[in-house]
Amino acid sequence: MPTNTFINLSKDKRLRILRAAKSEFSRVPLEKAVIANIVKNAKIPRGSFYQYFDDIEDLYKYLLDYLYGFDKYRFVKTLEKTDNDVYEALKLNFANKVSSLEKEKNRQFRLNVMQTMMNFQKSETKAIALKYSSEDYLEEDVLPFEMVKKGTANKLRDLVMIIGKNCISNYLLKMIGKEETINDYNQYIDFLKIEFTK
Repeated sequence: MPTNTFINLSKDKRLRILRAAKSEFSRVPLEKAVIANIVKNAKIPRGSFYQYFDDIEDLYKYLLDYLYGFDKYRFVKTLEKTDNDVYEALKLNFANKVSSLEKEKNRQFRLNVMQTMMNFQKSETKAIALKYSSEDYLEEDVLPFEMVKKGTANKLRDLVMIIGKNCISNYLLKMIGKEETINDYNQYIDFLKIEFTK
């Protein structure tokens, strides 16, 4: 994780570094990423990089954690817009995610994360990549109380993660188009709603 020196940078400079990192990790997976490209695009001296992060993997983990937190925040906002209807929030959130993947750089970034997840052996890096990819936002504090009380919350979360990962993978690998991807996801979520509200 980043040093206090990085945390104490201005917000603009931190975001500039994170944008440069995302750009590099969109170009290639972690295993092939080059620090020189990041420092050049971030407009920072190479020595400064090592004042902020231990190495490129450290930056990668922080970036994915940051993006996960940002995505989770957006999900909570979507949940508020749907009057805490978890199922509708999931559908809206997924449609927005798929729409963002229409941009080639976002699509390639996600594909590179998937590749890193499959190829990388360090468990911490793999775990953070999996957490980011699985979009696991269904913590107990956002789920209906009855579901938590019945003990079905974890089952719902696991199924939503599997469904989301499968649908996103099919879309990223261009096996199906955007509308079909969203439609498939929505049908799965509607089915889960029926099963979990019985």
